[in-house]
Amino acid sequence: MAKILVIDDDIAIVDLLRMHLVAAGHKIHAAMDATGGMMLATRERPDLITLDFQMPAGDGGKVFERLRVNTVTGKIPIVFISGMNKLDLEFALKNDPTVRFLQKPIDIEALKRCIAELLSAPPAAS
Repeated sequence: MAKILVIDDDIAIVDLLRMHLVAAGHKIHAAMDATGGMMLATRERPDLITLDFQMPAGDGGKVFERLRVNTVTGKIPIVFISGMNKLDLEFALKNDPTVRFLQKPIDIEALKRCIAELLSAPPAAS
């Protein structure tokens, strides 16, 4: 299956995602903050990233921007997982076909559908 990077400062969320995504056959890497997430994304080159929007050591919007300008990570699909309202995140989504948004509490089946959809989509245009 896919290599997925989970970036979230909440260990309960990381553990929940790890449990369900490993059970679905995915390989999971996890980072608890923005800096660790960027380092892992560059080193591991995941097929997909789940990204919390509100983290104390760097918000998901800034991580998103840094991922997108990096030549190694710029086209990796991203699923934002946040307690924030989707309308509050519209500026980050920018109609990007490789970005999805799921609101907490996490609907695992919806996450699996997002992952399947994003990983079956053709690569984003440059």
